[in-house]
Amino acid sequence: MQRPWRYALLKSLFPQLVILFVSLLGANATAQQLASAAGQLLIPRSGFEWNVFRSVGTVASADEICGVLSHPFFRRPLAAYRVLDSMNSDLRWDGIEAAHLWVQKRFAQSGIARQRLSLNPDTAKFAEQQLSECLMRKESEHPELYRILKTHLLHYLDTDCHKPVYEARKTVDNNGNITETRVAVGKRACIDFNYNSGDYGSWNPTTFALMLIWKEAHPVLNTVFTRGDTVLQALLDDRLRKETQAKAEADERRRLASEKSQEVDRQWREYMSREKSLLEEVLNFATTGDVKGTRYERWVESRPCVVTNGRRQIDVQRLNMTAFRVGPEIFGNSTYLVSSDGNVRFSTSTAVPVDRLRKAWALAFKQCPGTTSRF
Repeated sequence: MQRPWRYALLKSLFPQLVILFVSLLGANATAQQLASAAGQLLIPRSGFEWNVFRSVGTVASADEICGVLSHPFFRRPLAAYRVLDSMNSDLRWDGIEAAHLWVQKRFAQSGIARQRLSLNPDTAKFAEQQLSECLMRKESEHPELYRILKTHLLHYLDTDCHKPVYEARKTVDNNGNITETRVAVGKRACIDFNYNSGDYGSWNPTTFALMLIWKEAHPVLNTVFTRGDTVLQALLDDRLRKETQAKAEADERRRLASEKSQEVDRQWREYMSREKSLLEEVLNFATTGDVKGTRYERWVESRPCVVTNGRRQIDVQRLNMTAFRVGPEIFGNSTYLVSSDGNVRFSTSTAVPVDRLRKAWALAFKQCPGTTSRF
């Protein structure tokens, strides 16, 4: 009589036992998954299944990450990278799209839907440790690297993310003595997918950071940076060629300017050393106030009665003596002494005596009579 009773009891409890057993298995599976997450790169299967993860590969070690950051691409001076094209501060060169295309392909092969990128928490923590350790090593062997990464690849690195953040804390003993100590309160993240809203659909800090911590992505990343280094070198060579050419052209302009200046000096010394003709003195006096002329304004009688200052040529015999007048004229706030026949004008701002200038022109027309008119 007891057997059927026990049988009935077990039968009634069987569903609950099954549920409990499955639950224990599930908890164990989750524990195993999280325990193994450190070495695996676990990505949520989709935005709707954020707690269901797929492994797409392995998290790179600090040594492997440092191997990528030892590429010759990162050995340039910080200013050199400015020659590369960029979009929204993200670098661009031919072949760089191989990175996000490869990520998209691997995610599709692993059954991961296109989504805003995030990592399994344990994966993220382990990857952060490896990247921080690598950056700590690089700080001494390649001090410029952090600035290169911050300026051109991981723009969100606003501080030394690989270093602990300390906070000053004060304690007091029973006698009122205060002691202040620095206590490590964590560190800032070196991996921040939120900077690009988790978008890995193009080359940006998210794509680069993901591939940097993804061991299987390193061959692709190496190819991408090899192409980038080739493009960068070609651009630097072209810039150097242009700078060299510009310097040579500037040197040539300076040489020609020097030769011209020397020639002007020679001509001026020669002009000053010889006796001036009457027309040269008259025209010099009419335009500079000095019968000798000046270095940059002087008249030369190229043939009888014809004078030139290098910019214009005047035949005194063509001036209208009847209409010729000498006197002051006001231009704006300045007064000029003007000599003119109504067609050809000579002027100077120097205070020249009017009677002396009129006498000079009278002598000029006596030597080279100009034309006449009825009025």
